Parts: sequence; C-alpha cells; structure tokens
Amino acid sequence: MSPLVLGVILLLALAMGLCLLAFRSRRVIGDDKAQHRQAQRDFYRQRQRELLNDREMGLISEEQMAELNAELDKQLLEENAEFSARAGISRGPVLWLSLLLLPALALPLYDYLGYRLDYRLLDVQQQLFAADQPSEDDLHRFEALVDDILVRRPENAELLMTMASIRRQQGNYAEAVKYYERLLDLFPQDADILAQLAQARYLSANRVIDAQTRSLLERSLAVNPQQGTALGVLGIDAFAAGDYLNAITYWQRLQMGLDPQTGEAMVIAAGLNEAKRLAIETGAIEGLQLSVDIAPALGDFPNGVLFVVVREPSGSPMPVAAVRLPVRAGTAAFPLTVYVTDSDVIRQGATLSDFDSLRVSAHISVKGVAMRSPGDWVSEAATLNGDATSQPVSLLIDQLQPATR
Repeated sequence: MSPLVLGVILLLALAMGLCLLAFRSRRVIGDDKAQHRQAQRDFYRQRQRELLNDREMGLISEEQMAELNAELDKQLLEENAEFSARAGISRGPVLWLSLLLLPALALPLYDYLGYRLDYRLLDVQQQLFAADQPSEDDLHRFEALVDDILVRRPENAELLMTMASIRRQQGNYAEAVKYYERLLDLFPQDADILAQLAQARYLSANRVIDAQTRSLLERSLAVNPQQGTALGVLGIDAFAAGDYLNAITYWQRLQMGLDPQTGEAMVIAAGLNEAKRLAIETGAIEGLQLSVDIAPALGDFPNGVLFVVVREPSGSPMPVAAVRLPVRAGTAAFPLTVYVTDSDVIRQGATLSDFDSLRVSAHISVKGVAMRSPGDWVSEAATLNGDATSQPVSLLIDQLQPATR
C-alpha cells in the first residue's frame, strides 16, 4: 500500500471520527437541555405549591404571593437564558471547522513528510532499472532524493539500508558506517545490522578490528551465533594475525550455514583449507594431507560437493571426521589437496591420533549431501595404520556409485 493511499485512509478515518464526535456532542447537549428544563418545571411547580400553602395558612398576603410568583418567573427566565448560553458554546462548530481544515492541512503535511518525494524516487528507480547502464546523473538524483526523504523521515529503515548498501558498493565504507549507526539506533538488537556495521567499520579502518568493532561483532554473535558476516570478519582477522586455529573455528561455524553451491561457500571452503594447511605446518594442530584426483576415464566432473570421510576400519557407520569442499566445473583443478585436522573430528574430545588405524575415502556428491547416492563419483577407501597424521594420502575417484536394488 502506497503512502498516499495509506494517508488518505487515515485522513478519512479521522474525518469520520470527528463527524461521529460532533453528532454525539449535539445529542448529549440536547439531552442535557431536556433534563434541565424538566428539573426547572418540577422546581417551579413545587415552589408555587409552597407559596399557595403559605397564603392559605395566612403566612403571606395576596400581594406578597403575587410578588413572589413574579420573582419566581423572573428567576426561571434568567436560568433558562444562562443555560442556553452555556450550551450554545459547544464543540460542534470547532469539530466542523476541524473537518474543513483537515483537507487543507493534509497536503502541506504530506509534502513536509516527504511522501510526494517517494513518487519521484519511484520514477527515478524505474529509470535506473530500465537503463542498461545508469548515468551518473541518474544515480546522483536517486541519492539526493533518498537523502532529502531521510531528512524529513529519519527513521525510514528501508532507505537507510539502501544508502548503506550503495555506499558499500561504492567502497565508501566510512559513509556506510553513518547509515548503519542510524539503523542500529532503531534496531539495537538486530544481529545483521550489528555485523554489517562492524564490517563497514573494519573495512573503513583498513581491515583493523578495534575494541568497538570487536564489541559489535560479539554482540551480533550473542544474538545469533551463526551470523555469517560476523563469523567471516572474525575469521579473516584471525587468519591475517596468524591465529589459524581461531580462523578455522570461525570459518567452520560459518560454513555450516552456507549453501555449498554458492560462491561464498567456495571462497570460505578454500580459505578454511588454507588455514588448516598453515595450522599443520606451524604445529598448531595435527591433520592429514590428502591428494584427491579423478580418473580420466570418468571425463569432466560434475558440479557438486567433494566429501572426504574418515572412518574406523571396524566398519562403524559413524564417521570419525569429515570435510566438504564445493567443486564446480571450470573452477576446480584436480588433483585437489585437502586437509583433515583434529578440528574436523566429529567425536567430541577425540583426535585423529587417538585411532590406531583409519580408512579414508572421497566422493563427489551431485546432490551435495554427505550420504552417497546413485550417480555420485566415488573412490576406493585407503587404510592408514600407525601415526596416520604423518602419512600423505592419495585418493583416486574412479567409479560411479551404483543404484541400490
């Protein structure tokens, strides 16, 4: 519903309310008049009976009774006139005047709040979408209109988010921070806004996390432990600082919430694999280095997810560890080097060196799930004995998973 239509509905509702109030006010005044006049008549008759009794008892003369009756009539007339004057000062004229002024005030108020600008903004947006390559003038007009509306309605969250996104795309992160800060004032517990503000601050500070930015990231994760932007920034910062274990932790949490076929998932998987390599080389963690290749006879590999699964030779269906790496035709070059570390061990508290022997296999899942399905590309399992983490492993994907009978 457009602001104009909404505004018209609200004004009509207000006008109807004022009409009802005016009619009700007139009815109440009429009822008050009737009750007052009835009370006056009752009092007048009662007083006349009292005067008549006083005359019959000889307490007053005929002349005195006539004078008192005249005084009573005068009092009745004066009270009627006073009440009519008070009743005449009603809210009815004021309400009707308000009804007349309401349409006159509506349009200036509509302009003051910037709703008329919304239609101009819509026209500019349509021009931008229709153009193959929007001109700089059109973009500047769009931004100027948005800023003008925000001056009039500073709590318009949609436009604040629009301007923050535009500034980010332009690489003007310092300006984006200003819009995110205004959004945070409106939504102080929104995990996404907290994370996006932190990211904009991080980028505007040449990829340095200060105390305030770290506080924003921690607040975001306190609201939503899987907030992707916050996990990504903390992982990048840890990796840049050489803290590969924390980088692995953050990126593994982030990877869990990503669609494996998205570009972001592929970037995170590659970064995570590199962090594992460096963590193993620096002795921060133990792990396996595997070289996974595809037999030429299978041809071009499909889009999917490469799973490397580590199990015990006993045949337990529960894996010891597992790693997933999205692969897409044209972007991945086999053989791929994949690292499986203690951070990938599924069993809580266990490490790879806790097992005397391990069986390692690889498969490309077309459906992107860990469970093998008909049509997946699979390898034979390799058995590792003794200190498995010191032995490089080669796996060859050379067969298709048969259909189940």
